Amino acid sequence: MATIRQLVGRADLGDDIRERTIEAGEPYEPCDLLIADPDRSNGGGLEFDQVWGAGLEVNPVGIFVDVRPPTTLLNVTVIGLRDASAAAAAARKARTARCPSKDFRLNIGMATARWGARTMTIGSTSARLTTATVRRVNPESAEGMPFLPGNARLIFAHGSLLISVEALTFWPPKLSTATEVTAVAQEKATSLATAIVKTVPAPG
Repeated sequence: MATIRQLVGRADLGDDIRERTIEAGEPYEPCDLLIADPDRSNGGGLEFDQVWGAGLEVNPVGIFVDVRPPTTLLNVTVIGLRDASAAAAAARKARTARCPSKDFRLNIGMATARWGARTMTIGSTSARLTTATVRRVNPESAEGMPFLPGNARLIFAHGSLLISVEALTFWPPKLSTATEVTAVAQEKATSLATAIVKTVPAPG
């Protein structure tokens, strides 16, 4: 985790970096996004025989209305499993998890978002990419919405590690389209995930 923290620091997204421990037995929710309601997963959590787990949060906030754009929140979780085959199997389960695909209301209200999911390659590893892109801002909120959010999350195996890298970008609403903001979040998540794969030795 020390190397990953260094990579997070080099991403230059902010100095507020907090570490946390992920307890064994916590359900793994591949469908969760920071901008979506937690119950959207419909109890679709996966369970793995984790050996250890840790996370990093960059620019964490209590409530999203406190965010001052432009800024990006980052959430990285690392689950250590018994070996590389266990991590690969866990990543396959995460990639094939059935997630709700209908438009949904943001957990901050104000707008609805379009859900997206596909497989992409990080280095030589297949990763699940999940995104949320604002589709419609509520008319009564259009003038008061202080930002336009875009959310992207990657889940992939790296040796015996199951890694999730999620970026939630907030942009001034008049400077970019919703699709462009989501693309920024995806680029930031992909850049960090690629750096992790290239820099962190893959444990067996």
